[in-house]
Amino acid sequence: MELKSNTLFKDIYDVELKKKIKDLMDMFNNEYYKGNKVAFFYRDKDNTISYNEEVLFYAASTIKILAVLLMFNKIDNNVFHLDDKILVTMNDLKQDSGVIKFQKEDTYYTLEELMKLTITESDNTAYLKIVDLLGGKEVLKEYGLYLGAKHTMEGKETDSFGITNCSDMYIYINKVIEYINKDSEHSKMYRDWMINTTTKKVDRENLNGNFLRKGGEFGIAYHEVGYVEANKPYYLIILTQLGELDYKNEFINDAAKIIVDINKYIGDNL
Repeated sequence: MELKSNTLFKDIYDVELKKKIKDLMDMFNNEYYKGNKVAFFYRDKDNTISYNEEVLFYAASTIKILAVLLMFNKIDNNVFHLDDKILVTMNDLKQDSGVIKFQKEDTYYTLEELMKLTITESDNTAYLKIVDLLGGKEVLKEYGLYLGAKHTMEGKETDSFGITNCSDMYIYINKVIEYINKDSEHSKMYRDWMINTTTKKVDRENLNGNFLRKGGEFGIAYHEVGYVEANKPYYLIILTQLGELDYKNEFINDAAKIIVDINKYIGDNL
């Protein structure tokens, strides 16, 4: 367990800011001492605060942002096209999250539809079709490692989600935001999908700007990963193993409120 911060928080003695950070740390420490693994990561342009940044969690659906980013890069290089038709057979259907699982017969989808459903509905069938089109999980692993992540697709050979931590998730979401900020037709599409995802853990009312996000949950894994377009934009990552506990949403939202308050305080005062 650790608080990792940059020079700002170490060298400037600001009582109010230190109290806010202590409240956040206490919240995560209390949960960790119960035996529940939790982590968070905050970063704006100049500052970073994190807790258990390198601790590993099951990635669940958060990894889907990496697959869609790679596919957009392939589309930009004319390897694939948004209107490519992809057959999804009844044998392809995966349960858990998504809407394709309800189809009644073999159905063609455009690549754009599969990518959109992967983000907005966290559709597992769509995601796994995209992974197959890219060349399999090893290709996604190589891409993650190329970007600088350390643990992309680590885990069981039969699993296509792998493990992650705050450090790797920051690399993924930062690359997504860099792509979105290119302000191209495709980047605007990706931004719109991430703003309108249905896998929402943090309530919009608890944020101070548009939240480009991707949630993830499976078993005990329960995560929220994203970027807030606030007056002082920032990355917000909360990874937990609270998925089977009835207060998981309360915990994530209470943590987000404190982080939002810290971000606003830094923007207004430092």
